[in-house]
Amino acid sequence: MERALSLSARDRSLLKLLSWTPATTTLLLKASVTFDGRGFDSERRLRERMQALATAGFVRSWSTAHAGGGLENYYKLSQAGFELLFGPDATPPPRAFFAAISPSLFEHTHTLAEVIVEIVRACHSGRITIERFFRENELTFTAGNDQVQPDCFIRFACAGKTFNVAFEIDQSQESLDSYAVNSVRQKLQTYDTYQATLLSQWLAAGKTWSERPRFRVAFLTRSIERAYHILSLAAQITSNVRRRFVYAATQEHFLGDPNSIRSPIFLDHLGEWHSIVDLHPTAKYRKTPVRFPRPLDGSVVPW
Repeated sequence: MERALSLSARDRSLLKLLSWTPATTTLLLKASVTFDGRGFDSERRLRERMQALATAGFVRSWSTAHAGGGLENYYKLSQAGFELLFGPDATPPPRAFFAAISPSLFEHTHTLAEVIVEIVRACHSGRITIERFFRENELTFTAGNDQVQPDCFIRFACAGKTFNVAFEIDQSQESLDSYAVNSVRQKLQTYDTYQATLLSQWLAAGKTWSERPRFRVAFLTRSIERAYHILSLAAQITSNVRRRFVYAATQEHFLGDPNSIRSPIFLDHLGEWHSIVDLHPTAKYRKTPVRFPRPLDGSVVPW
């Protein structure tokens, strides 16, 4: 296939985003304000450029129903586009990376894409750098015989500090308190054991590693009640009650906040508020903490 297309810095930024997540036309237009060069002035201009990239073989597209009615294209990186970004010798991702999204996975994948685009936008606006990005199922945390793969894992950097965050898109489809492989309990247990193991190794090595091996797990849920249940479960599971390694917020709140990365919109298992990037972690936010009733009944009582 003919690929005689001159790629701009904006094109490469667009392809880089597609290496992280599939995206619809609407999401690509929103993300384009962060692209090198200049963003797209209109959806028509974006569609024209996507058609050119598809003709050159760097992206593939499929149609999906639009929330407002009608059809909308979503795009994925092609194998040629992947090799262009990472070189022909790079280890290729699984075959599903280049294929159409399964209908059963589309809602989850689209929500994850919305979250990733929002993260990219918020980082650009807040002058936060994404130092590392691991896409869905690219990174595995192993603790004994248990494994968990976050929906994405991001290392943020701001003002000389770094913040490692595993994101979990919770669509209320997995059981909470059960011993099933994909239950929230098992995820929390694996994350907690992995974190505890890393910290014990760091202490045993005399704290000689370049930085303290610490990360957070941020659950984005469809309802506030689900977030409370996850945090209540985290409080029961954590091996160190003072280690606030699990955060939770609703998808709606996260996607609707203009400063979603730096705003205190996440709760921890003790009911206190946090942001993903917090340059002053010892200073508490001036927001009333939340008490999670036990047993949870969907209500909240302020301290």
